[in-house]
Amino acid sequence: MTALVWFKQDLRLLDNDAVLHACKNNSAIRFLVTPTLSQFAEHHWAAIKWDLYQRQLNELGFDLAELGHSLEVVKLDRFSQCAEFLQQYCAEQGITDVYFNRDYALDEVRRDKEVAETLQAKNGLTVHSFDSNLLVPPEQIKNGKGEYYKVFTPFFKVWLKYIREHGVPAPYPRCALKIEGIEGVGAYKTTELDLPKDKSNLPGNRIGQLKSSKKWLVGEANLRKKTQEFVRELVDDYKAKRDFPAIDGTSTLSAYFEIGALSPRVAVHLLQRVSPEFPEGLSDGAYTWLSELAWREFYQHLMFHEPRLAMGEPFQAEQSAFPWVNDKAQFVAWSEGRTGFPIVDAGMRQLNATGWMHNRVRMIVASFLVKDLHINWQWGEEYFMQRLIDGSFPANNGGWQWSAGTGTDAAPYFRVFNPTSQGEKFDPDGNYIRKWVEELRDVPSKHIHNPHAYLKQQGMFAEEKAANETYPKPIVDHKQAREVFISTFKQVKNNSK
Repeated sequence: MTALVWFKQDLRLLDNDAVLHACKNNSAIRFLVTPTLSQFAEHHWAAIKWDLYQRQLNELGFDLAELGHSLEVVKLDRFSQCAEFLQQYCAEQGITDVYFNRDYALDEVRRDKEVAETLQAKNGLTVHSFDSNLLVPPEQIKNGKGEYYKVFTPFFKVWLKYIREHGVPAPYPRCALKIEGIEGVGAYKTTELDLPKDKSNLPGNRIGQLKSSKKWLVGEANLRKKTQEFVRELVDDYKAKRDFPAIDGTSTLSAYFEIGALSPRVAVHLLQRVSPEFPEGLSDGAYTWLSELAWREFYQHLMFHEPRLAMGEPFQAEQSAFPWVNDKAQFVAWSEGRTGFPIVDAGMRQLNATGWMHNRVRMIVASFLVKDLHINWQWGEEYFMQRLIDGSFPANNGGWQWSAGTGTDAAPYFRVFNPTSQGEKFDPDGNYIRKWVEELRDVPSKHIHNPHAYLKQQGMFAEEKAANETYPKPIVDHKQAREVFISTFKQVKNNSK
């Protein structure tokens, strides 16, 4: 029997059910990945995310080579090509069984379904699919009516109950694969199939996007060590420190979960090792981090059960009628970090410079775009995806709809972050702001969150110097913008009744 392991966004051998089951049940295995470049571009993959994906792909190839196997990389254009290509590939290579891990957004679900149906109908193959990228599959969490949960708190309770009852199996080490003696394919090779001649819009080629991810580790050993260090040294303080962007208080593991270089089961197993009475015995910090892993799965489940979210619809359908202002000049100011609100500008400049932004600041800048500038949340959602190394469509969509008040279990529409007070609360000394907003590096802490009077006194406003040498005035009156947003949102809500 010859099996095929089809990698997608699960670029690892450690704790990969598709790999494990293929190795257990077959005498010969081929390993294949089919990146779909135009599809990734349409899904707004950031250039830095694509770079991280390729670097981890190389590590996967090295890991397989150590075990006497090779990885075939066939670059396709679109998801729609996968079924036909795999049908031909499996026929040519004498494949009897195909193993892969599921994805949960609409286009990915359609792709996987078409692949499975094609291989079963035309090739007579057995297709095995697994859920290695989630702790709990989306079909397993239902309320008393048999419906999926639309609110996180009850979802989290049932999610924890499922984990208690079913356990979290220890991730198996690579040695458990036992594929050294299994026949495999020859040399590592990369093929490009039917890619567009104009590659300027493909991930990694977009003008103005950060392209290099070299500051981010790749490789299973490195990522396991990084996760272990976080759990041992930082997780207990996670709840207390996670909201302060100047502090190294978060895990920065989200990018690895997104491309499947790291499984959530590995992370949770490490939590279990530090607290045998799991999850009740976890520290407040560890429990809070576990809840963040559950938020990730909540949005994956939501995207699976509500495919309309992948079509650009707000969860609260009536909010499609919201009369957005969508001022392009203000959007540019927001995207460049020149709004005149220091914490907002620091966040956007961090994003543009590094491909990452602290989560508290993500909430602040999202609230500002939507509720202060009255710009459609989908503009921000797309911009984030085009820049974030950890851009996850379900999580990004869920986060933006939460901030806009249009999602399920969203922040109330009348909860509008004051960017100045948010900065004062979560960056009290202004260290985060100074790191990213060069014009404010010499501003004293007592002025850092509202620096304009001080800057004017120092002759550092646009009237005195060229615009690129100065810090801009606020582009909006927060108090007035807040009142207009709340009034308009309420009116749209009432009109829908």
